[in-house]
Amino acid sequence: MVGFYIKKAFFDGWDNLIVLIILNLGYVVLLGGLYLVVSSLQVSIVLGAAVLILWTFVMQTYNGAVSFFTFDFACYQRPGVREFLDYGKQAFRYVPLMSALTAGLLVMLLIVLPFYLAVPGFLSVLALSVIFWVTLFLSMSMMFYFPAAVQLKGNPPWKTFKKAMLIALDNLGFSLFLLIYTIINSVISIFTAFLVPGFASVLMSHQIALKLRLVKYDFLEENPDTPRKDIPWGALLMEEREKVGPRTLRGMIFPWKE
Repeated sequence: MVGFYIKKAFFDGWDNLIVLIILNLGYVVLLGGLYLVVSSLQVSIVLGAAVLILWTFVMQTYNGAVSFFTFDFACYQRPGVREFLDYGKQAFRYVPLMSALTAGLLVMLLIVLPFYLAVPGFLSVLALSVIFWVTLFLSMSMMFYFPAAVQLKGNPPWKTFKKAMLIALDNLGFSLFLLIYTIINSVISIFTAFLVPGFASVLMSHQIALKLRLVKYDFLEENPDTPRKDIPWGALLMEEREKVGPRTLRGMIFPWKE
């Protein structure tokens, strides 16, 4: 399943490369806004914190719109500008909670973690252990938050995040892989000025991840006695495999010659 996930994420990204680059240009602008945060911190901690909160909210608003938008790519559709604006409106109700979660994560990593690293003793080691596991699980759950908002419709934000946590907990191995995959793609993006694969592709890959995992739950609902290790991923993903289809290097670069 993991191998097919990587293949689908790559080819969905390739098929929509130009649009994803355009979306990533928005992230380049937003990352440039971090300069304002740093400048504000030099003037005042309070002002800097206020600007950081505002920047986080704007970033998550854009993340929500992009995530909702790129789910269409995972479904082999080609949405346009109007759909992007509509998805932005739909995603907005989920933004405040995501912003709060992001702020909490930043506080743990930038303030709480350095504090306990500087304090010796057993209690500090215990606190660092708790911070590590909380940060890890929170990061894995947040990857499924916007995808759950799109694909498990009709839930308020807090219920959506609860479902995201349950999905992450029920798929710990895959969630850890997805987190590592996300980090690797984010690091690679640094060398391309965040244009390829970029954050838009990362958010699309999260949508693909949940889309494929939900197939498992549909199967288990119909076959509740099936052990998890016996889930027939090959059969369950047959339709998706047919849609992705066989690919060649020539077909990727010169599709009209295929």
